[in-house]
Amino acid sequence: MSGDNAEHEPEAHDPAPAVTFGPLKRALREHRYPVTAAELIEQYGAAKLETPTSTARLDSLLEGCEETQFRNPSEVREAVLDALGHGEASPEASADEWSELPR
Repeated sequence: MSGDNAEHEPEAHDPAPAVTFGPLKRALREHRYPVTAAELIEQYGAAKLETPTSTARLDSLLEGCEETQFRNPSEVREAVLDALGHGEASPEASADEWSELPR
C-alpha cells in the first residue's frame, strides 16, 4: 500500500495552475495605493483573468470584499489567487515583481 501512496504523493504537491493577469497586471502595479476593492472593481471590474481551465472577471473575484483596503499590488494579487482557490501559488511572477515596475 505504501507504493500506492508514493505514486500519488507528487500529484499532491503539484503547483497551482498559472493565473494570467494580462494587461491588468501592469494597471494594478501602476495604480495609486492604498485602494479599496470597491474602487478596483469600479475601475477594472471587467478585466479578465485566465487560468488553464477558466476565465474570471476581476469584479466577481473581489466581490464580497469591497471594504477591503489593499496597500500594494501584491495584496491584490493574493486576494485574486485566494478567490480562485490558488492561495499563494502562481508561477507567473513572484510577489516582489508585483510591487516594482521595471524601468
